Amino acid sequence: MRDDDEIRCYVQHLVTEHRRLHGILRHLRESLVYAVGPDEAPSFNEVVRILVRLREELARHFAQEEAGGCLDEAVSHCPTLSAEARRIEREHSQLLAEVDRLIARAKQLEPTAVNQFALEHEFEALFHKIRTHEESESKLLRQAFGTGYDEQPDSHSSLIHDF
Repeated sequence: MRDDDEIRCYVQHLVTEHRRLHGILRHLRESLVYAVGPDEAPSFNEVVRILVRLREELARHFAQEEAGGCLDEAVSHCPTLSAEARRIEREHSQLLAEVDRLIARAKQLEPTAVNQFALEHEFEALFHKIRTHEESESKLLRQAFGTGYDEQPDSHSSLIHDF
């Protein structure tokens, strides 16, 4: 039987990963807001750079999960969650494809206010999908480990847990 410290370690790792991703997402949101500002030459270059970084971080995060990370540990603790864990892992390629699509769009669009609004809208849709994915992971861990931790959403993220 695994002890509470070991379980806490798995959960804390996932929380730390999500916090890192949320930092990138906040930075991306800010870059979108200021991409077409009145005091500088409009450009989506910074947006593209941050999207590429987000894609790299998501790919690394997903690879860790798929290589025997928190989800596998949760399933080993509670095998009835295996179908849900597989469903969550199937979302990885879809989320990466969404980021790739957004990178391509940001590269091709002229930096106008209309296109800025369109990218912000597309980013918010992606952000919602990532949040929903994280919430599914968190729910699976709560079910598997029976741990109680509070989700404390701020205006930018939905997954900040404190033990």
